[in-house]
Amino acid sequence: MAPQSLKRKKSPNQPGFVRQTMHSDKLEGILKIPRDLKHRMVEVILLPFDDDAALQRDQKREGPSLKRFAGAWAGELLVREDEGAYEAREELQ
Repeated sequence: MAPQSLKRKKSPNQPGFVRQTMHSDKLEGILKIPRDLKHRMVEVILLPFDDDAALQRDQKREGPSLKRFAGAWAGELLVREDEGAYEAREELQ
């Protein structure tokens, strides 16, 4: 539950967002505060998130991006071709 200092009722005259300056210590336990912002004054901006498609897409993603593709190849067996002999290089001086 948010502390009373973070709760703000929207009046008909206010826009659809909240912008407030506060000490980052008040946000401990509510948000993950980066180390360089701890114990400092910060600006908090709350905007509505209305993009349902993006929200659903983000909820479907589980784990790192590459993990979603593991085992996804459905074609023929992948075989690494022989690369041949190593090239001869000159010595570094």
